[in-house]
Amino acid sequence: MDQSKSVLLRSFYVILFFVGIGTFFIHEFGHWFAGVALGHDMIASPNHVSPRNPISVVDQGLVAAAGPLVTLVQGVIGFWLVRHRRSQLGFALLYMAFFMRLLAAGLSLLNPNDEARISLLLGVGMWTLPVAVVGGLFIPLLVASRELRLRFRDQFFCYLVASVAVTLIIGVDTIFWAKP
Repeated sequence: MDQSKSVLLRSFYVILFFVGIGTFFIHEFGHWFAGVALGHDMIASPNHVSPRNPISVVDQGLVAAAGPLVTLVQGVIGFWLVRHRRSQLGFALLYMAFFMRLLAAGLSLLNPNDEARISLLLGVGMWTLPVAVVGGLFIPLLVASRELRLRFRDQFFCYLVASVAVTLIIGVDTIFWAKP
């Protein structure tokens, strides 16, 4: 690889797309697994997991936290791969972790998402955890982008590909798993 310019290959964007799809599945699996581990019967779709029956507030918080925790672990693994291997897959993992949590934070303006709900349950204000999680992923993303010498154009294409992946998952979820 030529270290003097961007190292993202065209194939990277295909990888990023599939990592974007996979990020949704592992994030939702985290929610599902936590619910099942706590003894609840869970319903899952590509963009939503919920218990079939009411659960305690504590269990609600644990189930809500599991998805973002899995996504944070994905981001940490991605950052490690970029720092130690200059891995494009690592950057894709980190980018999608950041993108997904940023989008979730933004959507909390309409309906509190995972971190916002947990913040409210903890009584620390709706924006405390969303800002902490997004900020905690943004800093390594910035470092990784510099490490890989990414340009604005690279970031713009990452944004476009991530947006397509997210739109596809949300669209499929809405069409095939819509609540009656």
